Amino acid sequence: MQILRAMFRWAARALRWVWGHKRKSAGYSGAFVGLVYSCVFLLVSCATSPTDQTATLSNGHTVAYLTSDRETGLPGSVVLVHGAPADASSWDRLLAGQRDELPGEVVVIDRLGYGNSTPGRHTSLATQAAALEPFLRPIDGMRPVLVGHSFGGPVVLRAAVDYADQVAGVVLVAGACDAYMKDAQWFRRSIDFIALVVPEPWEVSNRELLDLTDENRAMEPMLDRVTCPVVIIHGEWDAVCPHDTTVAYLQQRLVNAAEVCVVSLPRTGHNIHLSHPGEIAAAVRRLASGEAGRVAAETVPE
Repeated sequence: MQILRAMFRWAARALRWVWGHKRKSAGYSGAFVGLVYSCVFLLVSCATSPTDQTATLSNGHTVAYLTSDRETGLPGSVVLVHGAPADASSWDRLLAGQRDELPGEVVVIDRLGYGNSTPGRHTSLATQAAALEPFLRPIDGMRPVLVGHSFGGPVVLRAAVDYADQVAGVVLVAGACDAYMKDAQWFRRSIDFIALVVPEPWEVSNRELLDLTDENRAMEPMLDRVTCPVVIIHGEWDAVCPHDTTVAYLQQRLVNAAEVCVVSLPRTGHNIHLSHPGEIAAAVRRLASGEAGRVAAETVPE
């Protein structure tokens, strides 16, 4: 009996030790996670965009942008539109390595809600597209080419709908354009619920993506208004905007586009602007020079 009591006392002490140890470990782990998140929060919140000029819209909003001018022998201009979350610095690699392949004037913007542009939630594709209107003026007698990555894809596509006669061509870089793309809405709603402890660029991005499905579906019946050439550059391993369904959706609906060229990138994910800037520059040059031919599909060799 004494042996049994001793065993129970030993087991109770062991359980108390384990419980206390777990609580202490949980406390250390929580403190570490909190410290890491605080550092990330500060880094994201304090990040600065390189834009140094602003354009004021008719509604009072301002769009921050930078321009890169160079005599390249290629007339016209290109407007680069980033995804979510991001800012004008998203295109640094393209400008650093491919500037000579781009038109003479390159305009890089901070979309509404990001960088140095008017802050806040601006989830309407029509509103985002209207913010591009100041940059759609002809240069050297040539209309601009619009390039959009991820969320920037449906933005430039909407601009091609609303300003069809002012756009020379559109390049969709991993564009989030599929109105029927399955998205983790439950996850985005949970992030929206804790918006107060999320860095502002992430909160703005999350709200945009929550509304994107409805925005894309509202734009769907308008896609037959796109008459300019369109180049779709998409990674076959894109887990954010799946390649096959996105490409098929656009091919089926861009029925009046002058041409639809698909550039499929094997073993490539979502951030094509970082991994394959040369493909983007080649597409822009093709559209700006008027050399884009009607190609159903083009696959870049591995």
